[in-house]
Amino acid sequence: MFEGVVEQGEDMLVHPIHMFCERKFMTSLCNEADDTRNHPPSQSDTLEPILQAAHGLLMPSESDYPFTPFRWSGPGPLTPDALVAHLELPHDTPVVMRTLTQFFAPIVATREWHTDEDRVQVSRFLALHDALTTHLSDLVVFRVGEISIQAFIVGTDANGATVGLHTTQIET
Repeated sequence: MFEGVVEQGEDMLVHPIHMFCERKFMTSLCNEADDTRNHPPSQSDTLEPILQAAHGLLMPSESDYPFTPFRWSGPGPLTPDALVAHLELPHDTPVVMRTLTQFFAPIVATREWHTDEDRVQVSRFLALHDALTTHLSDLVVFRVGEISIQAFIVGTDANGATVGLHTTQIET
């Protein structure tokens, strides 16, 4: 099961839960089939600090999207090719790999024009970055597609499982 990807339908945007809830190899880490904005993380989850840090955060872009946790259980490692195949996208779909620092750089920089609310958001994104680097190793970000970009923050947890967060970035 995989939840969290928003795809462009013919004339409408399709909610992530409805599009990929039956996909194999990826499963949600949330108790309910929903994003971290609506359901706090499970108290028993070993990734509690990451889920707490992501709770309620929206990835800023032309449209703001939540972070949805996932676990990869597919055959072999989660690679760009495996991700494109899993999402049933054309094999030539662009996948850009970034470091976690590159991914977070635009949203953790404090600007002189930031309001107090903006500074709080920057602090929250820094806390999410810190939680990810503290609790996961081998971190990488896969940005899949163009315009409606599916971003997957992927790492390895203490048990050796491939887990991470998914969000969407709209860039026109």
